[in-house]
Amino acid sequence: MIKIVADIEPVPFKRVVGNRHKFNDKRYSEYKDVLGYFALQAMKGREPLTGAIKLSADFYKPKPKSITSRNWGDVDNFLKAVMDALTGICYVDDRQVIEVHARKFFGSPKGIITLEAI
Repeated sequence: MIKIVADIEPVPFKRVVGNRHKFNDKRYSEYKDVLGYFALQAMKGREPLTGAIKLSADFYKPKPKSITSRNWGDVDNFLKAVMDALTGICYVDDRQVIEVHARKFFGSPKGIITLEAI
């Protein structure tokens, strides 16, 4: 099992559309980079997993004024950020992830991700 504790506020996937161009939101790109750093630390020099994987993720965010607030984020967009960030570090390709469990909580900002070979 691999456990990643990222002491950073989770940022959901967001694509920005400009004049004829699509690009990732800057905060999202920075979050992926930092999450990748935490993943490298958790891997401790091990090679990426190569088989089927179960991914569990708990996302902690400060309590918003409203649960429908845009800054609360969709859980699937938080997962997209995690799965993109861990590709090539914890596993070869995110297609290996065949089971997912994800939850959002109010609390001190962080993400706790566990990966298990199944």
